[in-house]
Amino acid sequence: VRDYATGVIKRLVEEYGVGYIKMDYNIDTGVGTDYHADSAGEGLLSHTRAYLNWLDKIFEMYPDLIIENCSSGGMRMEYSMLSRQSIQSVTDQTNYIKMAAIAANCATACTPEQAAIWSYPLVEGTGEETIFNMVNAMLFRIHQSGYLGQIGEQRMQYVREGIACYKKIREDIREGIPCWPTGLASMSDEYISYGLVNGGKMYLAVWRTGGEGEKSFEIPLKGSFSAAAEVSCIYPEKKETAFTVNGNCLTVSLAPKSARLFLIVTETREQSE
Repeated sequence: VRDYATGVIKRLVEEYGVGYIKMDYNIDTGVGTDYHADSAGEGLLSHTRAYLNWLDKIFEMYPDLIIENCSSGGMRMEYSMLSRQSIQSVTDQTNYIKMAAIAANCATACTPEQAAIWSYPLVEGTGEETIFNMVNAMLFRIHQSGYLGQIGEQRMQYVREGIACYKKIREDIREGIPCWPTGLASMSDEYISYGLVNGGKMYLAVWRTGGEGEKSFEIPLKGSFSAAAEVSCIYPEKKETAFTVNGNCLTVSLAPKSARLFLIVTETREQSE
């Protein structure tokens, strides 16, 4: 099995020039085998160790190869794998509204710079739907998908803007510390927030998943961000976004099923002078 799998990788990389491989695994891992083992648990442990050893050898052969860990609903979303593979497919969820809660919470199990979140603009969607899809992924690793050739130029511009914004901030994602100013999300929450703090900057994603509750959402800014010198909506930049800052609270008003990405910068000594 090891020789066969190595041969497949060798052919893909050396003959086809492949540089990115998605290791998908959509079956139950099972309880293990007791063949040449004292128990099924020992057999499973030996198997996983052998697989990790094989991965190590593959990366020795092809150090620039990127292998994405895809874990069938989280069954292999753990750090013996992710200490080797740089990117984790978090979920196959394609409902962009449900994706918001999953994305907001996924940093509890996976580093943001490894967590890949799908952005699926719908063929028959709206501008706000496209923006919502992009915000889902922009504080993680963007898995851009959808029938982009069929969404129209105006909505495609929101995708381009989102990618351009992401390229400006992604270095901060690698060193950023996740935060949840309004707590972890649930699927029933109408408003959701998730942030990344890097030094004197906080990137804050805010989602409104429905349209039944309050029109505005108060987000407490704790610590050094409670005296924020500057708050701006960095995505989308040109679309109207209603928000105010009062002391240690950011109040955001969003239309139903819409989302925004904010940058909050703390006051510097030069600014205070």
